[in-house]
Amino acid sequence: MSHLWIWLPLIASAAILVQHPVPAPSPEADVMLAAASRDESMLAGGIGSAKWTGRGTVVVEPLARLTPSGEWKSLPCATGDRKSCLKFEREYLSKPHAYVVITPDGKGATISAAPTTLSECYDFGGTGTYSGAPVARSAIAASSDQLFAASTPPRSLGEEEGTAVRKALASLVPKQLDSTQQLRIFALRLEGHDVLVVQRAYADIATPQDERPKFIFALGTINQGSFNVLHWKQNTEDEEERLLGTICLKSGREFLISVVSDPESHSFRVYGIRDGHLALIYSGGGSSC
Repeated sequence: MSHLWIWLPLIASAAILVQHPVPAPSPEADVMLAAASRDESMLAGGIGSAKWTGRGTVVVEPLARLTPSGEWKSLPCATGDRKSCLKFEREYLSKPHAYVVITPDGKGATISAAPTTLSECYDFGGTGTYSGAPVARSAIAASSDQLFAASTPPRSLGEEEGTAVRKALASLVPKQLDSTQQLRIFALRLEGHDVLVVQRAYADIATPQDERPKFIFALGTINQGSFNVLHWKQNTEDEEERLLGTICLKSGREFLISVVSDPESHSFRVYGIRDGHLALIYSGGGSSC
């Protein structure tokens, strides 16, 4: 009987190790990033009105892997290759995952993503619950938050504050811009560069479809009263692009992430600073029929 009492503490210690077998991620390891939103339309193919999840729940979808140096890696299913997709489903999607929110909206919250499967359009968005901090709209989360520093969220400019921007944009009408109405304008800073985001998505439009203005997503700056275009979304007819959030690495790299949707697909775009200039860093993920 005395031998049994000697072994019991060792058995208990082993049980604790079995329950918590995952070591802290290595600082050199890349992380999985996921998009999360209370608005189900953000991560669904097609363009439509917002449909909000209940409090405590989100739609969640892996979007890319990111290295400590700021290199973005496509997911195995990005090419639509069936064999790669099924392997990704088996090895990753079929398991539950925990992510930590790294954007200001919900920062520090834990998102518990349920296992999911591939749809016929290779969509692998699923559902999740969050706790620890409230998520008001949309967020970006990571499998580990060790690589990330606090980021400053894009600041929405009101009607009065955005007057100067709309005045500068007027010079682009009608060749590049149909009108300066129903535009949402955000101000943000990427690695010391001031950037303006000009957006018009389905949610910003309150007119019948036959009178619907174009879907706009542009990045630029104002110089001496003129809008200097750094990026302009080409498809303005049936493709909307919406700002998802910004993230900041401890290395100082900063990125703006958006969601792009058309009638049959959705994907992600990542913008950042390359060689001192704004550039499209990554495009991919999502699903397509």
